[in-house]
Amino acid sequence: MPAYDASFNPPAPVADVTVAHPVTGDESGALRGKLDTGADITVIPERLVAQLSLTPKGQIWTRGYDGTYSQRPVYYVRMSVEGFLVASVRCIVTPRSNVLLGRNVLNRFFITLDGKHKSFSLTE
Repeated sequence: MPAYDASFNPPAPVADVTVAHPVTGDESGALRGKLDTGADITVIPERLVAQLSLTPKGQIWTRGYDGTYSQRPVYYVRMSVEGFLVASVRCIVTPRSNVLLGRNVLNRFFITLDGKHKSFSLTE
């Protein structure tokens, strides 16, 4: 079982993630992905757009945790989460260092959060 990441306060479930271009297969390398059941959509680090040569496929309106609305470009990527392939992930980007795994990815898995022992399991 993966452990919670204690660098978050309070500690949070964080999975090993790799992001890849959906056509070329170019990969990001290892990233940390915070499981966020409150997020509708997955968010990837902004730097991956240039690194993977991603092309926007439209725009959507989003609302941040602080209630502010903004229009953001949408990207599609392939993703590996704890070794499980997710072939097509709709996501947005922000200037962050980790991935925020939203429900559009999390709902593809059976997830058990064990906060008491600060670990979690994720299966297809």
